[in-house]
Amino acid sequence: MSSLIFYTDEKQALVAFDTLVVSPEDREPAYFATGAIYVPHLRTIVASTGLPRFMEQWFCIVNQMPVSDIHDLNGYSPGNLAKLYEWFNSVNECGSPEEVTVYHIGFSEKDGRIRSFAYDSSGDFKPEPLAYGLAVKPPCPVPEGDFRFIDHVPGLMNRQREEQNNEEPGRRSYIGGEIYGMYLTAEGCNSFKLGSFDDYPAARQKIVARWADGK
Repeated sequence: MSSLIFYTDEKQALVAFDTLVVSPEDREPAYFATGAIYVPHLRTIVASTGLPRFMEQWFCIVNQMPVSDIHDLNGYSPGNLAKLYEWFNSVNECGSPEEVTVYHIGFSEKDGRIRSFAYDSSGDFKPEPLAYGLAVKPPCPVPEGDFRFIDHVPGLMNRQREEQNNEEPGRRSYIGGEIYGMYLTAEGCNSFKLGSFDDYPAARQKIVARWADGK
């Protein structure tokens, strides 16, 4: 669950993510998980890269906030993200805290447009408004010409994975499992499957075996 690719303009957002989560001990497949969650009453998608399970904890906090849209949420986010990050690392006893970046992509009641923000732990979760267009994390070259999101995302994720496989184990992003997309407009959000990685069946077998062993 380390790839996040999204496209935004004033009226729509397309978000895609993989589902693989690896164990920090052996870097082997540990489980599959959703990389983005839609919050209907805020018309906002919450996504993250980096620390596994962090996004789920953040969603629980967001779901209780007294906010009405993505701009309201932006005002509450930096301080609460910093508190959650400190608590998360203390509870999980991480030797060296792993970085995490949280993304909010949603419809603004303020101006009637899609807006998006990034909050990075390395920057103390200071809000970064994101420009419209295509965003790819981890970064890699994007095919030239007309980029058709639904058609090109699976190939782009495979390219990300090829590049990440050349990185050192402690620095690389582990990408795999299945690929899912979300399509957001002012009317709501739909989710759909875009494909699977070639080694998805083998990864699934490893995960089932790990759970059978109680790991």
